[in-house]
Amino acid sequence: MAMNGDMQERLTEAEITFIREHLYDNPGDLILKAGKFKGVDVKKLAAQIQSRQKALKKLPEWSANENLIFPPALSVEQCSSEATAHYKAGIVSGQTLIDITGGMGIDCYYMSRSFTETHYFEQQPQVASAAAYNFAQLGATRIHVHASESLTALQGGLTADWLYADPARRDANKEKVVRLADCTPDVAGNAALLLNAAPNILIKTSPLLDIDLASKELQKLKEVHVMGYEQECKELLFVLDREMPEQDFKIKVRMIDAAGRPIHQLDFDREEERNALVGYSKPLAYLYEPHAAILKAGAFKTLCPRFQVDKLAMHSQLYTSENYVDAFPGRSFKVVAVCKPDIRDISQHIPGDKANITTRNFPAKPEELRKKWKIKDGGDHYLFATTLADQSKVVIVCVKPI
Repeated sequence: MAMNGDMQERLTEAEITFIREHLYDNPGDLILKAGKFKGVDVKKLAAQIQSRQKALKKLPEWSANENLIFPPALSVEQCSSEATAHYKAGIVSGQTLIDITGGMGIDCYYMSRSFTETHYFEQQPQVASAAAYNFAQLGATRIHVHASESLTALQGGLTADWLYADPARRDANKEKVVRLADCTPDVAGNAALLLNAAPNILIKTSPLLDIDLASKELQKLKEVHVMGYEQECKELLFVLDREMPEQDFKIKVRMIDAAGRPIHQLDFDREEERNALVGYSKPLAYLYEPHAAILKAGAFKTLCPRFQVDKLAMHSQLYTSENYVDAFPGRSFKVVAVCKPDIRDISQHIPGDKANITTRNFPAKPEELRKKWKIKDGGDHYLFATTLADQSKVVIVCVKPI
């Protein structure tokens, strides 16, 4: 069933004004004071305000449009950011796109700009209706919204240049999802149907998914994009290509800015990682902590020859060099001192009682060390408690390189 924007009840001018005036207020307090506000559904608008507060940084373009209807705050927390949606829009293009999992529609909206027409499928009528309304408000007139089951449409012969899927967990109580088979729709089980409908498929998953396990589940896997934004690994993107002759996928790690542009990147494959030559060294002039996306991708050894750095130890995942490597994909530091894990030694190199503490392959957690050493969080000094290749325990005192 195709929809248009008329099916969603729009916000009135009074409601838009209320949201604007109370956008930075506590939604819970607004509900408690509901009796003060006449002529508006405060509970409904408080929910909109709560969702918009979650979206302010994550979805700036959508937040700036006062006419949009936002889903519950949890849905906003779980949806893609504009940054990662922009990135996806840059790796897909063609005549037709099919989004088989719908939802809030952030990814669909941005990716649709790279296509002449887009088909959005969502089984929940209310969610589909809200998406259709929002697309209309945003001027996305080339998106056809279908409140129906997508796989049935594919079985009926619907085809496209690209197909997009964001499978959801089957069991909401699961703490971790490490297999695609634990998600719905089952993209691995329906791979033949999906690849028959489109020669190119983009699958978004949680960063908790096991990359190597997924690579065994999926047919025709061409690339895995490991997405880093700010300090976190945000999502995994699996690209399937109908013409892939064999399972020889590349891993593309991307740390992106708010516009979806890569700041740091690393392309490698599992064979390169297996064969990479690793040098080990005590801390030199500079210390490097890989971005979470690099660690998720498993590029532990590849970093050494690619960026001319040495590892501190096999399992410490900290790197060092004598010369500064500006392009290293992660945080960089200048080494001030290498100390024993003793506050009497450490305190000689940090002014006051403030420092940022990180542990890597060390038998204590940062909060335990903070309590033991009576150090407050913050300041300009960074303490890395770790184990070196000779198994000695040290604390590396650092500052930012510039």
